[in-house]
Amino acid sequence: MYFFRVLTRKKLFSSASAERRKKGEDCYLKNGGAVLEELLALCDGNCRIPIRYFTATEIERAIKHSKSKMELSHVSMVTGSLDNRPILVRFSRCQFTNIHRDIAITAQMSHLKNVLRLVGCCLEFEEPVMVYEYVEAITLSDLLFREGDRKTKRSLSWGKRLRIANEVASTVVFLHTEFTTPIIHRDIKPHKVMIDQNSGVAKIIDFSLSISLPPGELEVQDAVLFGVLLFQLLTGKESLDSMQSNTEEGNVMDRVDSRIYEETTDFKDPNPPTMVELYIKESNAIDIADPTFLEQHGNEIRQQLEDYLDLVKKCTTYKGENRPYMIHVAKELRRIENCYRALTIDQN
Repeated sequence: MYFFRVLTRKKLFSSASAERRKKGEDCYLKNGGAVLEELLALCDGNCRIPIRYFTATEIERAIKHSKSKMELSHVSMVTGSLDNRPILVRFSRCQFTNIHRDIAITAQMSHLKNVLRLVGCCLEFEEPVMVYEYVEAITLSDLLFREGDRKTKRSLSWGKRLRIANEVASTVVFLHTEFTTPIIHRDIKPHKVMIDQNSGVAKIIDFSLSISLPPGELEVQDAVLFGVLLFQLLTGKESLDSMQSNTEEGNVMDRVDSRIYEETTDFKDPNPPTMVELYIKESNAIDIADPTFLEQHGNEIRQQLEDYLDLVKKCTTYKGENRPYMIHVAKELRRIENCYRALTIDQN
């Protein structure tokens, strides 16, 4: 249990007032117990990547002069400095997420290039604070959906979107195959994917809604929300509403997410088909794909787009038994990306 040996060796609360010290101790014990419980449940108490413990005082000093902030859904990321190195400090604002589970899972996956690396945590606040390596990044959501930024969108080429899809898929497959009990993410969305602006590498953040495969379930199908993400990468649109001016009011993707959340929680299929499936049932990939693809590549990528759309259809079908497993989804995405690479090599 190296993780918790690191925690207990640290001298705690040395300069805080008595009242603040007592509150910090209470939070530390409560949160430390919760993280330990998650580690025991998810990975037999072992921590693949030992992480550092920070006191509340260290966190406050680290972000004291911060002028940079990144807003994600229910999450605030603030830049800071520790030991003369830049860091990202994350504060959770949502009481419905399990940040203790997030710490446990992220600590197990921080060796992966497609997971934002966890440096350490602080348990002395009401909600634990997570400290990550600094990455100059932008969310996939901002890249895809930020209005009035056509230049940014054009930079997110078909090849780059295939790469992102592959990188996210490989991380989900790791969750399904490398834990004692398979982990289901349940919340793969564009705002949970950060893109390193220097390397272009996709990094997933936030595993707080993840759950272990329930007893009695032999295999996991977790492709529906990933299929919605694939659809958004293909179209560059956040919602079906933005593609159909005469659709009913409201964000259709939110309604899809709502259904999928219920399904992945209860492990039951929703009765009606997903909105994505209804929309793309008779659609042609060329017609719904982001028009920047055709501007850059023309009809040469038509077959890739059709194969990709076919994969989206399989992932988002409302009949759970017809959906592919993520390991097969990842394999097909790699095949499509290899076709794209072969095409670009020939062109050069």
